Amino acid sequence: MIKSNRVGKGIYIIVILISISICLLGIRSNGKKEQQRKNEHIKSTLKDETVKINQLTKQISQFYQNDQEEFLADRIKEDELKDIQLNINTLKTEADDFGVEKKDFTADTSEVRQAKEELVAKIEDIKNKKNIQNQVTALLMQKPTNWAANNEEAIIKESTTAEKILKIRHSVSKAETQWNQAIISLLDEMDAQVKQYKDIEQSIDMMEQDGVLTSNATIENVILIFNQLPQIKNETLKKDLSDKLDVIDTLLEKEETTESLEEQEEVLGSE
Repeated sequence: MIKSNRVGKGIYIIVILISISICLLGIRSNGKKEQQRKNEHIKSTLKDETVKINQLTKQISQFYQNDQEEFLADRIKEDELKDIQLNINTLKTEADDFGVEKKDFTADTSEVRQAKEELVAKIEDIKNKKNIQNQVTALLMQKPTNWAANNEEAIIKESTTAEKILKIRHSVSKAETQWNQAIISLLDEMDAQVKQYKDIEQSIDMMEQDGVLTSNATIENVILIFNQLPQIKNETLKKDLSDKLDVIDTLLEKEETTESLEEQEEVLGSE
């Protein structure tokens, strides 16, 4: 009887062990299937990310004038730029993005990561160029019709100063790209216009102080400065200088009239 009980208990234990083994094998099998399912999901998602990258690249290219991606297109909508930037930020490259623990993540996402970095750099390039162009435009009478063309049509505003131009110049990188060179050339032209105005204004101010003419106030100097006025492209600034010059010219005429009368009085007195 005792022997029979022992045999029964042994069989019972064996059955339990077999059941546990089957459960463990099932769990392991399910784990492998789950991992396989995750890997397939990751591969599928990476393919989708590649498609998305191609779409984003195409969208970004529309913000430039041509394939060289140097000069920006005429109109760039801020909301479109933000939407694209948001889509770039959602590109999946890390384990967390796929809902997988880092220790279980073995997929190679280097291509997607590199493409994402390049897209981010392009967006930053567009935003930077757009910002600088807006700053330049704020100092001009009109927005340049073609940033790649020469800057002969550029006319500074009355409020434009050398300090404001210098602040923009510091924002432009020293990279020798076509866009950089075009912006620097435009800033040089703006600087030249500010300097022309300041030089002429200083020359006029040196001829008159508090309504009194100085030794620099001569007909020759007035004519010399008058001939320089056509160089001033801003009509308001040009008129400002012209008005100041007219005041000096009027004072010179009065001075000549006074001297002439004094000479006549001296002649009459001597007779």
